[in-house]
Amino acid sequence: MVLTEAGLNDLARVLRERIAGEVRFDEMTRGLYSTDASIYQISPVGVVFPRNRDDVIAAVDTARERGIPVLPRGSGTSLSGQTVASALVLDFSRFMNRVLEIDPQRRLVRIEPGVVLDQLNTALKPHGLQFGPDVATSSRANLGGMIGNNSAGSRSVRQGKVIDHVRELEIVLSDGTSLNCKPVSAESLQKSLSHPGREGEVFRGLSDIVARNRKEILAKYPRILRRVSGYNLDAFLPELYRQMPQPAVVRDLDREWPDRADFNLARIFVGAEGTLGAVTGALLHAVPLPRERGVVLLEFRTIDAALEATPRILECEPSAVELLDRNIVELSRQNLKYRKSLEFVSGTPEALLIVEFSADSEVVVRDSLQLLEQKLKGWPGLDRFLPATSAEQREQIWNCRKAGAPLLLSIPGARKPIAFVEDTAVDPSRLAAFTRRFRSILSKHGITGAYYGHASVGCLHIRPMVDTKTAGDLSILKAVSDEVAELVHEFGGAMTGEHGDGLARSYHNLRLFGPQLFEAFQQVKRLMDPLNLMNPGKVTETPSPTENLRYGVNYPGAHVETFQDFTREASFAGAPGQGFLAAAEACNGSAVCRKTATGTMCPSFMVTLDEEQSTRGRANALRLALTGQLEPGALTSQRMWDVMENCLMCKGCKAECPSNVDVAKLKVEFLGHYYTAHTPSLGTRMLANTGWINRIGSALAPISNWLGLVGGGLREWLTGIDRRRPLPRFVRQNFARWFDRHQPANGAGTRGRVVLLDDCLTSYCEPGVNRSAVELLEAAGYQVERANLWCCGRPFISKGLLDQAKSLVRRNVAILDEYARENIPILGVEPSCLLTLVDEYPDLFPSEATQRVRQQAQLLDGWLASRVKSGEARLEFQSREGQVLLHGHCQQKALVGTGGTRQALGLIPGLSVKEVDSGCCGMAGSFGYEHYDVSQQIGERVLFPAVRAHASQTGTGPVCAPGFSCRHQVLDGTGQRPLHPVELLREQLVKPEDH
Repeated sequence: MVLTEAGLNDLARVLRERIAGEVRFDEMTRGLYSTDASIYQISPVGVVFPRNRDDVIAAVDTARERGIPVLPRGSGTSLSGQTVASALVLDFSRFMNRVLEIDPQRRLVRIEPGVVLDQLNTALKPHGLQFGPDVATSSRANLGGMIGNNSAGSRSVRQGKVIDHVRELEIVLSDGTSLNCKPVSAESLQKSLSHPGREGEVFRGLSDIVARNRKEILAKYPRILRRVSGYNLDAFLPELYRQMPQPAVVRDLDREWPDRADFNLARIFVGAEGTLGAVTGALLHAVPLPRERGVVLLEFRTIDAALEATPRILECEPSAVELLDRNIVELSRQNLKYRKSLEFVSGTPEALLIVEFSADSEVVVRDSLQLLEQKLKGWPGLDRFLPATSAEQREQIWNCRKAGAPLLLSIPGARKPIAFVEDTAVDPSRLAAFTRRFRSILSKHGITGAYYGHASVGCLHIRPMVDTKTAGDLSILKAVSDEVAELVHEFGGAMTGEHGDGLARSYHNLRLFGPQLFEAFQQVKRLMDPLNLMNPGKVTETPSPTENLRYGVNYPGAHVETFQDFTREASFAGAPGQGFLAAAEACNGSAVCRKTATGTMCPSFMVTLDEEQSTRGRANALRLALTGQLEPGALTSQRMWDVMENCLMCKGCKAECPSNVDVAKLKVEFLGHYYTAHTPSLGTRMLANTGWINRIGSALAPISNWLGLVGGGLREWLTGIDRRRPLPRFVRQNFARWFDRHQPANGAGTRGRVVLLDDCLTSYCEPGVNRSAVELLEAAGYQVERANLWCCGRPFISKGLLDQAKSLVRRNVAILDEYARENIPILGVEPSCLLTLVDEYPDLFPSEATQRVRQQAQLLDGWLASRVKSGEARLEFQSREGQVLLHGHCQQKALVGTGGTRQALGLIPGLSVKEVDSGCCGMAGSFGYEHYDVSQQIGERVLFPAVRAHASQTGTGPVCAPGFSCRHQVLDGTGQRPLHPVELLREQLVKPEDH
C-alpha cells in the first residue's frame, strides 16, 4: 500500500477533524513506530492516539473508507513483530489507560486497553486481589496487548493465561461494528444466531466454522497448557477444554462462575493479535493475592539436569518454576542495576531454577519448601538449594528473571540471542528431551543459544545466537526455524506458548495445524475482517521470517566522526568505527524505559507517556537518522531537537536499562553535532558558563539577588529561563573566601590529605555545604586542599558546547592528576560535578591520566562513612531521634548508588533513613529552569507528595538531598528546605571541645 504525500496529508486532516485524540503523521513518529521489541521493522502510515471508544470507531471508519489497514498497539513489547505493519497505528497507551471500576465482592475489574499490568495490580492490591497472568514485562505491558497476545507469564502453571481471566470484551471491527462479547447462555445463543444484523452474522459464521472443523480441532490442537498459535477455535469445544490441563486458579474460577462454560465470543479475539478487531475495553476476573510466598534457587551443573528435575518439582505443586542459564547469571553481575540480584549464588552454575510456592499460610509454604528439598535430595547435577531469606531477596530474584530477555541482548558481539523460535512449548515431562534435540539443531548449524523461561509449563525461551546483517546467518535463521517447527510437531507441542505468531512464526501455522485448520483460520479472518484491514500479515498469512528485518543484509552502517570516545561501544557491537551508531543500536526495543511506577528511567516519559520521550524513542530516532532512514539532515534537525530536548540526562537509562543504553551520552553527542549546524542561543551560552555567572553573582551579592527577582519576562525572553522559576541566591561570603581564611582544626592531616572538588554551584550559592564537608574531614584527621578548578565542565557538557568542554576537561585532568598520581582521594559533595570526572571525562579525554583521576574520584559522604566503618577514621555524632527522608541524586543512583549516603547518615545514633523511590527530581541542572511545566510534573509524580507527607508528621527529621538541583526543586515545589547529608552530619558532629 502506497499513499502519496497529498493522500497522507488528507488522511491526517480528516482524522484530526473527527477525533478528540492526537494524530501524528510526521516521518519521525512513523519511524519510531516502525519497530517494537522484535527483530522486525515496517513503517506505519501514521499514528493515532485515541482518547475514547468513539475515537477508535472514527479512526477505523476513516481508514476503511480509504482502504488503509489498522494496527492496534500498546507499549510495543511484542517479540514476534505483531505491532509493526504498514497500517494506521492506534496507540492506546497514551490516553485510554484507566482502571474504570473494581468490584471487590465479585472480584471483577473493568479496564481500558492501555492500562499497564503493574498499574492494574497496584489498584487491585488494597482489595487483596491481582490479575492472574504475570508477564515479565509487567512494568510496561498494556492489558490490550496482553489480551491480543493471550499472555501468560511465570506463574501460569497455577494462574493460567489471559484467556482464562477475560470475562467480557468490547470490540470494534474493521467495518465499524461494535461488539460486546460476553458469556451467552444456550437460549441467548439461539437468539444471537438468528439476529439479522452483523452481530448475528458473526455468531453464525463462527459457530459454523467450529462445527465444520470439530474433528480436526480435536485432532490437531496440542493438549498442553501453553499454546497461543492460530486462533482459539479449541475454546469453543467444551469437550476439548476438559481434556486440557487446567491450573488451580482457573479451576477455582470455573467453579465460582459456571457460565464460563457458555459460548463467549471474547475467546476468539483473545490471542488474535489485533487481526480480527480492536479491543476498546475489557471486564476481567481478579483473583486472590497469596498472603505468603517462598522462593528457592536451585543451582545445577547442566541445563539438562535442571529440566530433568522439573517433573519432580511439579509434584510439589509450585506456583512457578523458572529457568535461567549461565548467560543471564553472568550478565546480571555485570549490570549496574541487577548486579546484586544473584549475589548469593556462588560461582557461575550452568543453570538456575527459581521455584516459588504461594499460599495463604506461611506453614504451607514452609512445608512445600521442605517437601521439595526432600524430593530433590541427592538429585544428579543439583549442587545447591538456596532459599531466599527475605522479601527483598525474593523481589531481587524476580527482578533479575524479568530482565532476562533484555539482559541477554547485552551480550557483546555482532551475533545476538534473538527471538524467532524462542517460545516453543511442549509437555513438561518431555522438556528435557525436547531441549536436547533443540540444542542439536543449533549445533548442527554451528551456533549456540541462550536458555531461560517457564520450565513449569514446558515453555522455554531458547534464543539462537544470530547476526541478521549477514546472509549466511539469515540462511541459518530460516533453516533453524523450519527444523524447530518440525521438532515441535514431532513432540506434539506449540510453536508459541505466549509470545504469539506475528511475523516470526505465522508461516508455521500451515504446517502445524494442517491445511484444513489453516483455511478455517482464514475463514475466521474473512468473517471478522472481510477487507483484511486489521493488522494484516499475521496468523493467517505466511510471510518469511527473514523479511522486513530491522537489521538485514542491506542495513546501512554509519561512520561518523564523534566528539566523544565511542570505541567501547564499537568494540562491544563488533562494529569498528561505528560506535555512535552502536550506542544507539544497543536499544533492543524491550521498552523497560516505558515503566512509570518505579526507578528513575525515564522521567520525561513517566509524565508524558509519549514514545518519543522514552529511552527507546530517542535511541531509535538517532539510529534512523544515522543510517539515512530519515530525511537528509535529520540528525541536526529541529525535529531531532524536539525528541532529545526533554532528556534530563539523569543517566537512569544507563543503570536501569538492561542493555545499559546511555541516552545522556547520546544526547551530548547529538548536541555537539547540532551546534555544528546551528548557533547556540544566548541562554545556552549563559547557562554553559555557570562558572562565570556564579562568580560574578557572588561578587555582586546581594545586588545580584535583587536583580534576579525582577524582569522575569525579559529574563525568559533573553535566556529561556522560565519566569516562574526562582533563581538560586548568591552568597557574597563564598566558600573560597571562607576557606582561604579558616584555620584548620587540630589534628587535621594526621590521617593524610584529600582534595575537595569545590564545585561552582555549592561554593557560590550554598557555601555552607562545602564548609560542613571541610569541618567533617578535618575532624576525621584529614588535611583538606581545594581543587580550585574554574568549573568541572558539567554545564558545557550538558549544553552541548563540547569544544569548550573538552578544553576545560584537559586542563582539569592536568590539575587533578597531580593528586591522583599520589593516590590522594578526590572528594566532592555535588554528585553531578564529582561524577562528571567518573563518567564523562573518560569519553571526552581518554587517557591514562583521566583514568587515574576517575579512580580517585568519590562522593565525600560515602567515602568518609567507609573510613569510619573500617576504623581508619573516627567521628562521633550526637544522637538524633527521628527519620530522615532521603532523595538520592539521579546520577548518583545510576552510577554509584546511594548506599554510601545511607551509610553516612546511619552514623548518627537514633536516626533512621527512609529513601523515597522518587526517580529524578525534575530539575536536572538547568532543565527545570527552561522546562518548568514538565519539571514540576516530574516532581509531583512522587517526590513532592513524599516531602509534604514527611513534613506533616510530627517528630520526623529533615529531608536530605545530596544534589544542588534536587534541593532547589524541593524548596521551589514544597517550601521545605532540604539539607545536604554533610550538613546534617556536621550539625550532629561532636567536636573535641564538646567533651
